Amino acid sequence: MHCETAMPDLSLSGLLLIDKPKGPTSHHMVDAVRRALGGARVGHVGTLDPMATGLLVMLVGRATRLAPYVPGDPKRYSASMLLGMETETMDLEGKVLSDRGYAGRREEVEKALSSLVGEWEQTPPAYSAVKHRGKPAYRYARKGERVELASRKVRIYRVEVTAFRRLGNKAEVDFLVECSPGTYVRELAARIGGELSCGGTLSRLRREASGPFKVEDALGLEEFKSRLKAGEKVLLPMHMALGGMKSVEVKADSVPGVVNGGNLDESKLLITKEDFKGGDMVAVMGNGELLAVHEVTMAKPFSSRPLRVVGTEARLQGQIEKPPGHR
Repeated sequence: MHCETAMPDLSLSGLLLIDKPKGPTSHHMVDAVRRALGGARVGHVGTLDPMATGLLVMLVGRATRLAPYVPGDPKRYSASMLLGMETETMDLEGKVLSDRGYAGRREEVEKALSSLVGEWEQTPPAYSAVKHRGKPAYRYARKGERVELASRKVRIYRVEVTAFRRLGNKAEVDFLVECSPGTYVRELAARIGGELSCGGTLSRLRREASGPFKVEDALGLEEFKSRLKAGEKVLLPMHMALGGMKSVEVKADSVPGVVNGGNLDESKLLITKEDFKGGDMVAVMGNGELLAVHEVTMAKPFSSRPLRVVGTEARLQGQIEKPPGHR
């Protein structure tokens, strides 16, 4: 996760779903939200290219500590690719490398796309933010320097053609794809263009969903600012960032121990109906607020250890004291 750091506003912590427009980078969106929130700490989970639109999952304040535990699999995109043209960046932002046209049919495109379903190795595009020796790959590419980027395993769960139309001597194909995090949809378009021997480039990309989060629940940046100015609630509770993770509720007198990094056992819990097993991650709640993420060390009787403490607003303001001898 990429974060903008500033003095945190303790009253602002939670999950924010933003519908990113075409043009700005994910970093620019984070910066705009941070400024609107008066300098609160803001981060995002899952980068979108400037040309892409759609769901950007953001974490605000203490919720930024939850980044490793925010579910993001599968990603769902609606996209379009132009067949018959190949570009340097695998999208319409790059220099055209070939313009051969495509005279094929929808059926052969559907067959080629269906062959992508499954798990395989994907090499990130040269124009990507993947780091090589500490620098993003696109910096080398812009200088004309070739670098070897390590391939990674990706999984395509589903792909479906939704429209096929002629554009002069080319064809534009709309499609839906569900895939694992880290999959480059640009590379999928280029791969299909290569398989059809015509070249392919991504012409549109929109993220519809990331794990349990959906773009229809997101706010546009201007709507977010307008609601914020009107005093409306714009952040979702922190525990929602965990996407339905199993949870336990601790007794009120156990809250200080949890926010100070203590372990849990059954005696500190209110009644829970969840079934646990060793190794499960669990959201620890107290007084209706997320306190920490724990790992279950024993299911019966229950015990757990902290993985990440997010604390409480009261704790950060000094209203909950540390136990004697605790630093």
